[in-house]
Amino acid sequence: MAEYVVTFFLDKIASYLMEEANSLSDIHDEVASIEGELRRMQCFLKDADSKQDANERVRNWVADIRDVAYDSEDVVEYYIFRLAQLRRKGFLPFFARYVFCHELILRRKVREQVKGIRIRLQDITNSRSTYGIENIVEASQRAGFAAGSLQEKRRSSPYDCEEDVIGLAEDIKAVEAQLIYGESRLSVISIIGMAGIGKTTLTKKVYLSSDIKMHFDCCAWVFVSQEYRAKDILNELGKNLLGLSKADLEHRNSQDLLKTLSVFLEDKRYLIVLDDIWKTEVMNDLKEAFPEKNNGSRVLLTTRFKEVALYADSKCPPHELSLLKDEDSWKLFSRKVCVRIDSFASLPPWAEELGKQIVKTCGGLPLAIVVLGGLLSRKDATFIEWQKVLQSVHWQLRQDPAQYTEILALSYNDLPYYLKPCFLYFSLFPEDFEISARRLILLWVAEGFVQSRGQEPLEDIAEDYLEELIGRNMILAGKRKSDGRIRTCRMHDLLREFSISKAKEDHFLEVIHEDSSNSFLTGGRRVGIHFGVLPTCRSRNASKLRSLLCFDLNKTDIRNLKRYRLLHVLDLEGVYLPNLDCAVGDLIHLRYLGLRATWLRKLPISIRYLLNLQTLDLRSTLIDLVPFGIWKFRHLRNLYLNELKEMVISPPKGPILANLQLLRGIHIGSKSCVAGGLDKLTFIRELELRGALHLQEEAIAKWISSCKNLECLKLHDFSTFKNFDRTYISIPNMTFSGHCRLFKLHIGGFIKKLPDLEDFPPYLTELSLEGSLLMEDPMLKLEKLPNLRVLKLKQSSFVGKELICSRGGFTQLHFLKLSFLVVEKLRIEDGALSNLRQLEIIDCKQIKIVPNGLYPVTTLRDLKLGYISHGFELKVQDRRGENWYRIHQVPPI
Repeated sequence: MAEYVVTFFLDKIASYLMEEANSLSDIHDEVASIEGELRRMQCFLKDADSKQDANERVRNWVADIRDVAYDSEDVVEYYIFRLAQLRRKGFLPFFARYVFCHELILRRKVREQVKGIRIRLQDITNSRSTYGIENIVEASQRAGFAAGSLQEKRRSSPYDCEEDVIGLAEDIKAVEAQLIYGESRLSVISIIGMAGIGKTTLTKKVYLSSDIKMHFDCCAWVFVSQEYRAKDILNELGKNLLGLSKADLEHRNSQDLLKTLSVFLEDKRYLIVLDDIWKTEVMNDLKEAFPEKNNGSRVLLTTRFKEVALYADSKCPPHELSLLKDEDSWKLFSRKVCVRIDSFASLPPWAEELGKQIVKTCGGLPLAIVVLGGLLSRKDATFIEWQKVLQSVHWQLRQDPAQYTEILALSYNDLPYYLKPCFLYFSLFPEDFEISARRLILLWVAEGFVQSRGQEPLEDIAEDYLEELIGRNMILAGKRKSDGRIRTCRMHDLLREFSISKAKEDHFLEVIHEDSSNSFLTGGRRVGIHFGVLPTCRSRNASKLRSLLCFDLNKTDIRNLKRYRLLHVLDLEGVYLPNLDCAVGDLIHLRYLGLRATWLRKLPISIRYLLNLQTLDLRSTLIDLVPFGIWKFRHLRNLYLNELKEMVISPPKGPILANLQLLRGIHIGSKSCVAGGLDKLTFIRELELRGALHLQEEAIAKWISSCKNLECLKLHDFSTFKNFDRTYISIPNMTFSGHCRLFKLHIGGFIKKLPDLEDFPPYLTELSLEGSLLMEDPMLKLEKLPNLRVLKLKQSSFVGKELICSRGGFTQLHFLKLSFLVVEKLRIEDGALSNLRQLEIIDCKQIKIVPNGLYPVTTLRDLKLGYISHGFELKVQDRRGENWYRIHQVPPI
């Protein structure tokens, strides 16, 4: 983490030295000298940071650097904060002399603080040689020994397999089927999942199967690990397959072994297991040893990383293990508990209820269940002993780090430095909290975690970070959008406990619960408050906090915000807060202000001073007036307005919100200033308009035409559903042919007829229609859109009786949703919907799929039916109904 802290500070200081050049002119040289010294340490720190767990001297040295970086950041940001306060008062003539004197005092004080930091830095530099850590060779050796020791403990062998495996029966069948009945080409089949989920256990069971042994001519098992050497793996294969002795292997180089193995396997159908792969390079190093003879040979690997699996064989979807269900969790736990008890029946009557509570804390992770079960098997089977374990589950798990914590730590230590703060940040959210991916991404950007990549938007880079954490099985994906992107995510409870522990150790964050709400903040620079109250004014660290996230506060009167003077993030989403302290305007470093669902009545005028704000979220509030000063925020990137009522939108003349990327929830009415106001916002990537759009149809059409960066456009005219009048068109009649970046288009409102094909966005991938009242079958045009992957026809989008998907139509469509329609027939011709994977039919009570049902669609993997006619439901239920063969490709409903 220290590498991240220093890098983050250097990036921020470089930015401050440019943007705040006038403010920092008097201490520019001193701050620049700190920056230079930390940059010189940076390269050394990268190695030291990774080795600190094995050497206490290195750990203390790294912690000293981290603290210096933190303190340097505090000094600079406090200086900017105080200057802003003083100069705000300086506009009044009466205070001019007062301000001048206090500026001199402030500069002298800051110079002294910076001088002290420089001295500390010099002492830290000198201590490298004083404490013998200038080249950390010793630390590297110890770290290597520690890592090797852990790997030796968990080194897998196919022959120490358990007799009974819980909850993996279906997985075993699926993997065996892939191995035996898959393609004739050499395939690499991957089993992926988070640490401790049972990848190796499953692989062992498959490897020892009699069917597998009979099918393959020869098999070999190699444990790879995080710190692998290609030569070691080749030696292991040489020993297992060729029977080479240690002496023979010592006289052969890697290239010789590759050739020898390839010749040996050339005329055989073989199975090679590579257990615990961490890097894509492994397959590059070994692929020459595995000849391709189209005889059904296989490589079976286990990994925590989806990237590794897809790299090994992009044509073979990885088999992803799931967490155990409650029933299977209890079976596994009871079996481990009863290892030293005569039989399951001998457990006392209270054990099942209490045991299931203990198991629930494991969240379906087999590793944790096995560790706790083994722990209880060594204790007396008494209610008091089990109650003690339940009350201290996470503490009990940490007492056996070799089996639990260190295994999880391997994944954390393997993260690139820029992902570590992103991972730790999850622990700010409550346990089992479904986190909005969009909210998380905007928080990461505001925190400064996201490193720029050319001109790519920071939000897109942050989304890549999230996908990488999920691909590494560090984070669990929750719901996904229809286009496959992450909608929600969460962290497994045990990984969360681990992350909280690491975050506290690095002074990265703290979590305050209801039972600890009166405690002081001890050093964490970010705080998550869960079901408690805000820390009191006595909190020693409040003035250094950078982030405050609140969830379900008991005390909702949030006052004296001034004491959190260096905050970058203030997220109060879901907290009942009818009034906001006007001191929020003093938080000049604030980047993120989340007020969603707070029922706030109005924003204080002082908000106009938050010139660094990047995200402002006002959804589900009672605010109906946007403060005039907001339109001048040059850093504002994301603006969510109140969608519950029409807000008065009156942008000033001249440039407004030059960097705005997202504008959602804005209501358009007769008094809304579109022409000469909102139409100056031409760099928007995502735009949502609501209200009576027809009242300003021409102005809206011109505005949208000028927004060439649009990627997502949502138009919703409420008048379609109230006092509808067909004499006007609710949605502007316009062409989107010039919008080459527009991928998503959601239209809610009367449009009379669909645009011609040439008027659609050329690269449109997602289209949603609602309230369109189309009389003609929309499929006739939409099926010709070459890039369309998601299509949703919602309530009243089509009022005809029949939808026809023609032969060769919708070649790229993956997702089709039909909901609340009066359609009676859906006709799918042979060759239509050739890539359809998901189909949803909701509340289409009269619909029938004629004449061949879904028989022409061979790619369908997910079928959801809701509120449809009873007759149609019977035909598809449990594969028993009439004409079931017509949709027989679809998995069980």
